[in-house]
Amino acid sequence: MATTTTTTTTIINLSSLDGNNGFRLDGTAYDGAGSVSNAGDVNSDGFADLIVGASGADPNGDFSGSSYVVFGKAAGFDATTDLSSLDGNNGFRLDGVATADLLGISVSSAGDVNGDGIADVIVGASGADPNGTLSAGSSYVVFGKVAGFDATLDLSSLDGSNGLRLDGVAAGDRAGFPVSGAGDVNGDGIADVIVGASGADPNGTLSAGSSYVVFGKASGFSATLDLSSLDGNNGFRLDGTAIFDLSGFSVSNAGDVNGDGFADVIIGAQQADVNGYDSAGSSYVVFGKASGFDAALDLSSLDGSNGFRLDGAADNFSGNSVSSAGDINGDGFADLIVGAFASNPNGAASGSSYVVFGKASGFDATLDLSSLDGNNGFRLDGAAAYDYSGTVSSAGDVNGDGFADLIVGAIGADSNGNNSGSSYVVFGKAAGFSATLDLSSLDSNDGFRLDGAEQRRMIKQALRSAVQAMSTATVLPM
Repeated sequence: MATTTTTTTTIINLSSLDGNNGFRLDGTAYDGAGSVSNAGDVNSDGFADLIVGASGADPNGDFSGSSYVVFGKAAGFDATTDLSSLDGNNGFRLDGVATADLLGISVSSAGDVNGDGIADVIVGASGADPNGTLSAGSSYVVFGKVAGFDATLDLSSLDGSNGLRLDGVAAGDRAGFPVSGAGDVNGDGIADVIVGASGADPNGTLSAGSSYVVFGKASGFSATLDLSSLDGNNGFRLDGTAIFDLSGFSVSNAGDVNGDGFADVIIGAQQADVNGYDSAGSSYVVFGKASGFDAALDLSSLDGSNGFRLDGAADNFSGNSVSSAGDINGDGFADLIVGAFASNPNGAASGSSYVVFGKASGFDATLDLSSLDGNNGFRLDGAAAYDYSGTVSSAGDVNGDGFADLIVGAIGADSNGNNSGSSYVVFGKAAGFSATLDLSSLDSNDGFRLDGAEQRRMIKQALRSAVQAMSTATVLPM
């Protein structure tokens, strides 16, 4: 007699967080709070901190934007923390300088950029007009310190000793959406950062996009750095290959994918047309090295020895989100995860995410993501139509088994009402990966699901869509 196996997914409703199992951070009305990242240990107290972007906030004009650093602590969390309550002791606020700067549209830990042993943060302001250059974009690196935080920090006060500003090059570049720590790309022992500028026109190629890796150093920062000044010694530029690729729409530290001791980076180009397929999307992994950087690297030159390209399927928008996945399979090499929110495995725009395993050698110039078979990586499929699964990140080792885990967001999921959203934590393991894992079948051995608290309000959707429209020519479904 045939038997039927029923899969039971462990579900955590985010409305159940009570201060003991987690907590909620609340923004203010219409500020669009929701870009979030680990911040590292910004105040050097031994606890990791968080950073939250709110690009719709209006501290210095409409959509000037704010970002909030929330300090970790040993105990005493309330179920909710109002971000307006940060006072310098429990965290602090960073305010955008001018109207429509969109500060906080992307936020990230920067690592330790100045080598003082304390974590720094990087915040994007893709709508900024540095030196009057309309929407060239800026990014701000704010250095951590042991004590002496005010409730707010005026970013115009950064002078090279407490942080610095990175300015985009040309009108419409929108540098700063996104930003990320890059790890130590050049192996000098100091963390580097990466800034995407998907609106850039490298070599006159409209919206091919560029990304900028800026090297950290122990001292000698000026208050501002023009990204056009990167020369291979202080950093370098990565240029997209074709019109409207939007290379740099997503950027991230990739970890050490090839195990050579240098951090690598990954860059998403979600609108790239691959092998005649419109908007299949590509992602580019660029290997770090000790020296020999040119001022610019054309991503079309990656040949397997200096990096490689990951190609999606037609209209998948692969590369809309990219991240290091940590070491999912415990083989000592960092792995990657690439989101493709528009793929259709379980209905239109259910979305997929692809985990690609690192290895010591044998990289081809390109890898078709459809070739992942469980040995070289695997695919995670969204549960239902219009879930838009594919916002991706490493999650650290959530279950403490020694393997890195990952998290996949599905912003359109209807777990607790229309577009309430869900996120899936998928556990790493040593072996036994299938070519595909359907997120709807996730059981307690594989991971668990986090469900949003309530149906999204249309005013919030409108706000987020407006912010995205100002940030890029491509508007993701919200």
